[in-house]
Amino acid sequence: MVLVGGGVLPIGEVLDRLDRLPAGLCAVICVGSRAAGAAAPVERWLARRGDLVVLDVDLDADSDGAAVRFERFALHDMRLDSMLHALHDLMARSASGERVLHFRLHTVASAAPADGPRAAATVVAGPVLKAGLHWLHTVLLAAIRARRAPMSTDEDNAGEASGDWVGFGVNAATTEHTLATRGALQAVPLGADMVAAAEELWQALRDDDVADAEPLAAMAHRLALTQLELQLFLLALSPDLDARYQGCMAVLLDDASRRVGTLGLHAGLLGESVAVTRRLLASGGLVRWRLLHDACVLPNADDPLRADPYVRAWLLGARSALEADPRLQRVLRTPAWPGTDLFQAGDRFRASSLAAELCSSRGSLCMVMAAESPPYALALLEHGAHLRNVKPLRVDLQRLAELDRAEAAEAARRLGRAALLTDRPLVLDASADGIGDAQLAPALSALAATGCRFGVVSADVDAVVRSLGVVPFKLERVGQGQAERAELFRSALARAGATPDEFSAQFLASNFPLQIDGIAAALRLAQAHAGANGNGPGPRERFIEGCKAIAKQGISQLAEHIEPGFRLDDVVLPRERAEQLHEIVASVRLAPMVLDQWDFKRQLPYGRGTTVLFHGPSGTGKTMAAHGIAKALNVHLLRLDLSRVVSKYIGETEQHCDRVFRDAAQSGAAVLIDEADALFGKRSEVKDAHDRYANIEVAFLLQRIETFEGLSILTTNLRQNLDPAFLRRLRFIVEFPRPDVQARAAIWKSCLPPAAHRVSDEEIGDLARRIDLTGGHIRQITLRAAFLAADRGEHIELRHLLAAGRAELAKLGMPAAGLGAAALAPARRVA
Repeated sequence: MVLVGGGVLPIGEVLDRLDRLPAGLCAVICVGSRAAGAAAPVERWLARRGDLVVLDVDLDADSDGAAVRFERFALHDMRLDSMLHALHDLMARSASGERVLHFRLHTVASAAPADGPRAAATVVAGPVLKAGLHWLHTVLLAAIRARRAPMSTDEDNAGEASGDWVGFGVNAATTEHTLATRGALQAVPLGADMVAAAEELWQALRDDDVADAEPLAAMAHRLALTQLELQLFLLALSPDLDARYQGCMAVLLDDASRRVGTLGLHAGLLGESVAVTRRLLASGGLVRWRLLHDACVLPNADDPLRADPYVRAWLLGARSALEADPRLQRVLRTPAWPGTDLFQAGDRFRASSLAAELCSSRGSLCMVMAAESPPYALALLEHGAHLRNVKPLRVDLQRLAELDRAEAAEAARRLGRAALLTDRPLVLDASADGIGDAQLAPALSALAATGCRFGVVSADVDAVVRSLGVVPFKLERVGQGQAERAELFRSALARAGATPDEFSAQFLASNFPLQIDGIAAALRLAQAHAGANGNGPGPRERFIEGCKAIAKQGISQLAEHIEPGFRLDDVVLPRERAEQLHEIVASVRLAPMVLDQWDFKRQLPYGRGTTVLFHGPSGTGKTMAAHGIAKALNVHLLRLDLSRVVSKYIGETEQHCDRVFRDAAQSGAAVLIDEADALFGKRSEVKDAHDRYANIEVAFLLQRIETFEGLSILTTNLRQNLDPAFLRRLRFIVEFPRPDVQARAAIWKSCLPPAAHRVSDEEIGDLARRIDLTGGHIRQITLRAAFLAADRGEHIELRHLLAAGRAELAKLGMPAAGLGAAALAPARRVA
């Protein structure tokens, strides 16, 4: 932050100072009296600097105790921190094109008659509150004067007769006087000044210019309070406005320990007590909107009457006071729904129109948003509210539905009150699983009873509509298809610092089925890793790693999560087999283009996924090839663990397999099923119940693997044991033959790190000819030789490999001919 320093900068020097500041977002706070002709040339400043925002404060001539009012924002003083708070809001909105914020200041006027002291001089007062304070002060002053009416002509006893002593207390003379002045059920006559003050208050409320300009006026209009209800509320609020009013209540109640009025006292100040109480019961606004503290019904006549503390704080300028209510804290979500920064300019109109629909005072009470992806719809509403410079009231409907009926109704009533008073969009998230009609209906009906507008976001729109009953609603469908997800990934790639392109976005959208909140979380992870290690992977790789980390959250323990450790180049196969592996990678990577853009998906209604079978002898590289394909696609593997999946109980094996495939679809992983013949064996003739349920299990797996839209890789040593119906569902079948001499030599070289051995290429060729084993066994030999050499403090040499080879052949029950000590002699090797 760069301050001008050295005091106040004259308006004429602003342009010169702006020219000296470096490029970048900067701000000007301009404070002056427009009446004095000090209007700032804001247009010229904005024309000179395209990155400038201006906070323009217009001072009235009398600015003592002034308060700034703009929309729903209140600035109660002219201190720098308050101005910077307002400036922060403007800077946040500057991205949407808003660069100037104008404030008007209203001064605090006296709320007392000319001959009385200033009432509540420290309270920020707009026109309505000013008129309310004037009326309140007039009523209490008249009541105190009536209370001090002389009952004795004796000067020595006048003060005592009036009850004006420590502890107050009434005497017979005072009681007789109060009973004699008016009959039973008669109202106290209203003075002309009280009638005038009440008319001034009502006239201020009729003024359209202040209908929503200050909280008290907004409360009276939006909650449809009667004049009597508003006056009683002001009386209940009076002890919190001025400490002197607490003394008034103590005198009027004849009890120095009671500093808060009662319903009976306030009703008597407004007219005949019984008639006033009856009218309050008939209108019911104070109780319906919980404007009185802890009052679900109208209190008894002698109960203390206080204003609701959260409404009181909101009226006095605390913008978020209504949300602090503990009953709302149980159901409100404080943080914003994530992903709003991923939307592009083309989404602004849709987002803004949805938010405007919720803020409108016309049409249906409820807007039901049918969303295939609820996080996308919630983020869209959050973005629209941000564009309209409001913060939505975010409600977790599952928490509301978990309350009992009484608590849910109370929370819903206070939610409706907060939405009406603050004019903020009320959005209910009904996307959680397990919310049924029985839980939804009471919560939604209680909320609809408040008359506020609200939106419900859910994937199960039928359940929401059934729960609404007769409540009028409007249906909005918010879809997030493959194109929208690709746009979100493209935006995330750009924010991560990578160069977005159509292919990368389509590939990420197809392989990582993340919702918008998951994409935003992956972006934050990528940005955090970029800040922690600037020399690590590139931005695209960091973002993909973030997507993988977010996608694998919540994976069950039925499958083993594997990070691929081999590349396709590590797999030694004949040329045509190796080309098949690269074809598999291309088939998965280009699936969005072929299936969606070229519209081949119509020909594959149930088979969008890629299913691959690797078969061949043990150790020929089938699992390694699966790792290489996953690494080439930059996805992780879920290896189905047969020990956890297979169950002796009927139906559990199918449920476990289904869970693994759902985990893979959710996380964008490839499914690896080793020894697939154990699960996909041939169906047999049904001779007993065991055969029947075994056949059902195989039939289910055949259907489930066909509906899986990702990559599934199966390996087996016994292809002939697979059910023939399964072969039709395979897109690729790759045979892994036993390696020949050249392949074995390549495997030997790949298994021996160059820095760890002293074996020549000729010796490696000799080993390849002598030891006819597959790659898996060769890896075991090289590993065993490495430990032998390390134990002697040597590098790996031919003798270590021969010794390990003899041990491996013995383990397999094969003769170790040609691997004896004589094989070490160079002359013998040449011969």
